[in-house]
Amino acid sequence: MDTIRTLADHSIRRVLSALALGIAVIMAVLAAEPPLAVQSGALLTAAVWLGLWGAALRVPHMDLRRTSLWRQLSVLAGEGAQRLRGVRGHRQLAAVLAERLMWHADRTALAALGLGSLALLLHGARLLHN
Repeated sequence: MDTIRTLADHSIRRVLSALALGIAVIMAVLAAEPPLAVQSGALLTAAVWLGLWGAALRVPHMDLRRTSLWRQLSVLAGEGAQRLRGVRGHRQLAAVLAERLMWHADRTALAALGLGSLALLLHGARLLHN
C-alpha cells in the first residue's frame, strides 16, 4: 500500500505543480496590483481545491485502469498489478487514491485560505493608506 500511496502522491503532485505554475504566472502578470494578484491566486487555488474534492468523490466510480496511477503501477509492479484487477483490488486502489486526493485538497484549501487572508489584509491596508 505504501507504493500505491507514493505513486498516487506523485501523480497528484505532478498535476498540482502544473496548476501552481499557471496560478503563479497569473499572479505575476497582475503584480502591479498586489491585492488583485493575491485575490486572484486565492480564487484560483480555491478552484483547484474544488477540483480535487470533486475528483476524490468521483474516484469510486472511475475506471482506474485509465489513470496515470494505474500506468505507473503497471510499469513498477508488472505482474503485481494484475492482482489489483479484481473488484477488491479496484476498491483498495480507489480508497487510496481518494484518500490522497482529499489529503491534497485539505492542503490546497489551507493555501487558498492563506492567500484569501493576505488579500483581505492588502485590501485593508490600501483602504487605510488612501
